[in-house]
Amino acid sequence: MKIKLISKDKPITSNWCFLNKGFCLTTIQKINSGKQVKVDKVPKPALEYVEEVKTKNKGKNPKGDK
Repeated sequence: MKIKLISKDKPITSNWCFLNKGFCLTTIQKINSGKQVKVDKVPKPALEYVEEVKTKNKGKNPKGDK
């Protein structure tokens, strides 16, 4: 899933783990800079700081009809 910071006024300051392989400071820095970041999981306390980025179907028919 991809996530992004809700507000640059409230950056992540805790050392939460967003990847299954372990803690990554670079991931937190990317999130705090405003970039969309692909993560494996979102810790419950981080839900007030980040939101999931929903992907949109770009002109594709979800039913497969022409």
